[in-house]
Amino acid sequence: MLENCDAFCNEMGKLSLPELEEKIKEFYKEFQKSNNYVDERLEICLSHRKYLINQNFKFTPNIIRHIRRVNRLIIVSTTKVINHTKKLYREMEQLKAQGDDFLEEFEVDGSVAVEYLNKDSVLILEEDENNGQSDYVAMADILDYTNIAFRPLRTFYYNVLTDIIDDDLFTEDSYEHILNNDILNAPELSKIEYFGLTSHRLFVDSNYSISDIIRIKNICNEVKVTHRNFEM
Repeated sequence: MLENCDAFCNEMGKLSLPELEEKIKEFYKEFQKSNNYVDERLEICLSHRKYLINQNFKFTPNIIRHIRRVNRLIIVSTTKVINHTKKLYREMEQLKAQGDDFLEEFEVDGSVAVEYLNKDSVLILEEDENNGQSDYVAMADILDYTNIAFRPLRTFYYNVLTDIIDDDLFTEDSYEHILNNDILNAPELSKIEYFGLTSHRLFVDSNYSISDIIRIKNICNEVKVTHRNFEM
């Protein structure tokens, strides 16, 4: 627990964007060496950095094009993971029904996440809306490592023990629009037809600023199948 959180927030709030990012890099190094699940100082600084960048953001045609690109990438990824997770679950059901004596339990997990691999994971744009003040590559690494305490943007989970599949958990239906307040309601983005829950979590719930999001190149789609057996 961070002692005197208000004083810390006030202190960080006085920093310029480059100064704040230096603090973020410092806290990140300490966080990596620790066994902690989260670092409150890091979370506060990343959240404030997002605020600094987003508060005066100007939506140029090129930036809107990249927002559309990333949103489309996320929609395609989410749909792909949903479909593959369902497919593998059905295959596992059939395998168990055929009498596979190892499958006492099984589960299928799918996830969609932003992934930072190296500096090539960050798109280099000709225009820099922050006038060179942000180290986008370093921040991409930190954001990937810390995003929502290591959670992906979206997860999908089937477990044979429940014997129930709630398809509402596996769709990108239009009801998600009600969640898209804040930045996604900007008039400049009104021509983008759809932002789903996965995009909402990236744009609104995470510490990624718009400047970070428009530079994303890699989305990691993953589906895992767990076969489980018990010996008594």
